[in-house]
Amino acid sequence: MKIVTFDAGRPRVGLILEDGRVLDLAAAARILGDGVEITDPSIFDDTIALFGAGRPGLDDARRVLDRAAGVLDQEQMRVAVLDAPRLLAPVPRPPRVRDYLTSSQHGTNLKMPLQAALEQMPVCYQGNHLAVVGPEAEIQWPAYTDQLDYELEPAFVVGAPGRDIPVSEALSHIAGVTLFNDVSARDIQGLEMSSLVGPSKGKHFCNAIGPCVATLDEVEVDAFELESRVNGEVWGGPKRWSADHSVAEVLAFASWQEDLAPGEVIALGTVGQGCGLEIDRWIQPGDVVELEMAGVGVLRNVVGQKQGRGDAGIPRFRGADRFAPAARR
Repeated sequence: MKIVTFDAGRPRVGLILEDGRVLDLAAAARILGDGVEITDPSIFDDTIALFGAGRPGLDDARRVLDRAAGVLDQEQMRVAVLDAPRLLAPVPRPPRVRDYLTSSQHGTNLKMPLQAALEQMPVCYQGNHLAVVGPEAEIQWPAYTDQLDYELEPAFVVGAPGRDIPVSEALSHIAGVTLFNDVSARDIQGLEMSSLVGPSKGKHFCNAIGPCVATLDEVEVDAFELESRVNGEVWGGPKRWSADHSVAEVLAFASWQEDLAPGEVIALGTVGQGCGLEIDRWIQPGDVVELEMAGVGVLRNVVGQKQGRGDAGIPRFRGADRFAPAARR
């Protein structure tokens, strides 16, 4: 299944049909009524509730999808099928966002001193869960950066909650996988991280997620096929994910002595040559960035214009003219 959140005056949960249309899950369940067995219809109200129900909740959604597929042409079902709704991020406000580094490809290409840590564990930074946007949303260009970059990353979304989850059980706590673009201000990021703190302003202004959450049967776990395009041109070539730590290991590590909550987004890190920094090519205002993963689809966003500084009385950041060399290390 491919699970989406779409805008119908308020966020609603949908499933992508084979023809590309979207099935309103809650509406379809109401129409089908006793014709399909559902434990708790209220889990269809938002994706966090659906994912928190774990595998039984996804099974209920699949039963609705399978039953609805046979009656799509019936008049009463047509109100539950939408041709092209505006998609939001699959989890519009996740309770937490973490971005792990799990593959040495990206770090090696940038000559990052990470091998000692990565050999022992996946490492991450905490993202800004309040700065999440979905497909087709504009990528914000903050006033404080002259060097904006995209990042092509697979990610998974937590389903059933847990703590100290063993690797052998980890996949049962994953609702599905999605694409994650933690848009990066490379000049200020390079300065921030030279202090061994952060990233903060370099990352916290825009995280694009979507277009859907694909259940694990839709993808080849730990062997994701990905591609990045800017204005229709492939940047960096096709990519096959090869990680030092598996998806199950990352979830198990994330849950070690911590509670995982339904709807958390856990990104797996940038794939090798999955950003402009690695290939020394830079996006510009108006560019169309498309990130694609087999089984998930295309996360498409347009780069916005650089914003004005405003008059907030903030300290002066001198920008890419001084700090770009640090960002390109």
